[in-house]
Amino acid sequence: MKVLVVYYSMYGHIHRMAEAMVEGAKEVVGAEVVLRRVPETLPHDVLEKMGAVEAQRSMSHIPICTVDELAEADAVIFGSPTRFGNMCGQMRSSWTQPAVFG
Repeated sequence: MKVLVVYYSMYGHIHRMAEAMVEGAKEVVGAEVVLRRVPETLPHDVLEKMGAVEAQRSMSHIPICTVDELAEADAVIFGSPTRFGNMCGQMRSSWTQPAVFG
């Protein structure tokens, strides 16, 4: 069974939560667990002003999720911060812009 954990994290909080989800899912016998992120949509200068550049750099080794990976997964777990009760803009963009999921 292939489990895909897809997340967005600006400062690393959701990243840590996604890593915990990966660890938990790996406890299921026979589970292959893959961690992926969605692309950042904010410009570098905005991330600088928000103090998020270093956190973004620390997560840059996690590959961006592709459409093929979504289709191949038996289960998908999404992690996203919320804004006024909705998923963050970066996650929403991944679903509404056809070319975002590589």
